Amino acid sequence: MTELPIFYATTVHLDHLVTALDCLIPFGIKEEMLVTIDDQGLSFTRENNHVIKIQMVLSRELFQTFHYQPENEGSVTKVSLRLDHLLDSLNINNDHDEIIECTLSFNGDGYPFTLIFENELITETAEYSTYLLKDFDSTGLILDREQLQFECIMKGDILYNALHDLKEIGCKDCYFYGILNKSTKRPLFALISRSQQGLSKIILPNERSILEKFEIYSNDSTTLLYDQPMITVFDHSTLDKIRKSSRIASKVMIRKDAHGLMTVNMLNDTKDVLRSNDRETKRAKQSSTASLPIHYPGIIIEASMLEKSLPELLDVNEIESMMIEYNNREMYYTLPNGENQSEEPLKRTSTSEVPADDSSEYNPATEELPLYF
Repeated sequence: MTELPIFYATTVHLDHLVTALDCLIPFGIKEEMLVTIDDQGLSFTRENNHVIKIQMVLSRELFQTFHYQPENEGSVTKVSLRLDHLLDSLNINNDHDEIIECTLSFNGDGYPFTLIFENELITETAEYSTYLLKDFDSTGLILDREQLQFECIMKGDILYNALHDLKEIGCKDCYFYGILNKSTKRPLFALISRSQQGLSKIILPNERSILEKFEIYSNDSTTLLYDQPMITVFDHSTLDKIRKSSRIASKVMIRKDAHGLMTVNMLNDTKDVLRSNDRETKRAKQSSTASLPIHYPGIIIEASMLEKSLPELLDVNEIESMMIEYNNREMYYTLPNGENQSEEPLKRTSTSEVPADDSSEYNPATEELPLYF
């Protein structure tokens, strides 16, 4: 009897695997990624210059069969792989019209990582050389949850549209600007771009259905700060690396601590085959017969990035002057219902008046977040 490998897992959701791994492409498609296997599923980690780190998790519920039995019970298995090698095989087989079963297999140090593709007519095996690398150094890239400065939860497509706009206008530095109105409790959240054209702003909708939670703290994760702006700056080329991830996110949590570290947690809870490379209509047969498992939580992504630097006083004064027309209003205005909720990029704000929200007070969502948030 052939001895089973310490890990193997089988799935027919190749579209989903490709969609998930595509989120790692901006972090270097030809670079090594660290794959961690445990009894809960798989995680894929990439880091760039110790400034930004991404971890993408696929839980075991995605797989029809999931077996993990290491020599030491409760331990994890880690292996380094090239992202482009995996994507090449997955994309080739993902282009077929029929459903293909994919089995991922690994037997520990010194063994190749194997993908096996099977349908009714053929079986194809691809083996990849594996490497022993140390874990990425996470020093300085772990959020200090006891000293949060800022926290918000919003719809993923809103963040994607904003990042898309920043890319289109040639953003060099991106400032996050946030403030809470003490009298109305309404938030104002904006992404401000510095480019060759100077400063421009994208005001994010503050409707409760879009911006579920928005809080600014006094660096203690507890004491709310009102009428005092929060301004932080990030290099756009670094920030833009999460644009692919935000495109598939249904919900996003953004948090920043007092040490200048921001984390962006993204969750996709789509119940059917995800869009991948704008191929929403491809393989109708697969989407109708191979919908994702009911208990599968979706793709879970966490990106951690360091603030570029402390904003210069001149920059802060210039940004506050730009935003004063909003800061001095009795109530922060919101965009009309339904606007900017489509796939179209957000438009930069103009000086024209926007109708005010009829609600008298901003009440953020209070429901408990999933554990992975």
